[in-house]
Amino acid sequence: RELGLGKNLMEAQINRSIDMMIQQLEETNDGITPFDISKPLQLCVGNIINETLFGYHFEYTNTAKVEFYVRCVDKILDNMKNNFWVFIIQAWPWTKYLPVVGQKGYQDPIANASKYHDFIEEEVNKVAKNYDRNLEPTNFIHYYLLEMEVKPGLDFTNLYAIVVDFWMAGMETTGTTLKWALLYLVANPRVQDKIREELLVVVGQERRLELTDKPSLPYFNAAIAEVQRCANIVLYLNFYKCTSEAGIGGKLVPKGALVQPQICSVMMDENVFENPSEFRPERFLEDDGKTPRKEQLDHLVPFGMGRRQCIGEGLARAELFLVLGTLLLKYRFEPTGPVELSPIIGMARAPRQYKCRIVPV
Repeated sequence: RELGLGKNLMEAQINRSIDMMIQQLEETNDGITPFDISKPLQLCVGNIINETLFGYHFEYTNTAKVEFYVRCVDKILDNMKNNFWVFIIQAWPWTKYLPVVGQKGYQDPIANASKYHDFIEEEVNKVAKNYDRNLEPTNFIHYYLLEMEVKPGLDFTNLYAIVVDFWMAGMETTGTTLKWALLYLVANPRVQDKIREELLVVVGQERRLELTDKPSLPYFNAAIAEVQRCANIVLYLNFYKCTSEAGIGGKLVPKGALVQPQICSVMMDENVFENPSEFRPERFLEDDGKTPRKEQLDHLVPFGMGRRQCIGEGLARAELFLVLGTLLLKYRFEPTGPVELSPIIGMARAPRQYKCRIVPV
């Protein structure tokens, strides 16, 4: 928060990354040839979190480092969702000492994770070298170093770990949600057109979209909510431990039990969301088309709940609003064939790779 998350600095950082993405699209997309927007989206989101953490951007003409990072993260996530040997070792830890099981389920995944950690440590150390305690911190690394001087519990080991978590969580989830958003809007042109009409009335094309426009864009907000509900990219939340015996729905939960909330069951609850498999933003609005429906919004929990709710929720919501809204003000996204909405199930529920026609408005 001290770095501006939730303040004007956050919006400015997001807009700088959006401007770079728009420049990339203008120089690489002809409006006719089917285009894969996943990389520009990934770079845009990556640059937002990168500026917050390190204070600089990756240029789209020189993305070797960020592409290396993405490959490492993809491999880590793939090991977590598809590597049978990893599950064997999780169930029976002693099997990591067996020749084949240990190599494929432990040594290879650890080696890949080490590449990612080395990359992060290199970036952190590079930024730390330029730290001047006499200047106002402009990124998370410098702010952390300033705090290290007065809080003995903070050190570089924890700094590396925090940045690793921020990078992976901040880039993967928001980038995946934006890919889903455009895919759903390609598959539902009526919704896309209605969002654009609202944006043009409220914002127009003479100025840029701002976070202060949010209250004036009820349908756009409802569409973002419906994307998050239908995409449902995080099926389960982190584990919780029951600190005392409790009863839920007539069932006894003993003290010490591990509980893992399944948020997909909440956001697809037929008692709250009629025809939950249908993509329909109107479900989040009253009949006047403007007033949000409280019950439906209360059951929208993509960031979790309680004290362990996602710490980056404010940044993620701002990114979704500004990135998606700016793209829809500037471009129409059209299908080039049948639209495949079936997901790839893993640690994150991701859309399949797709291309669409991106036509300037």
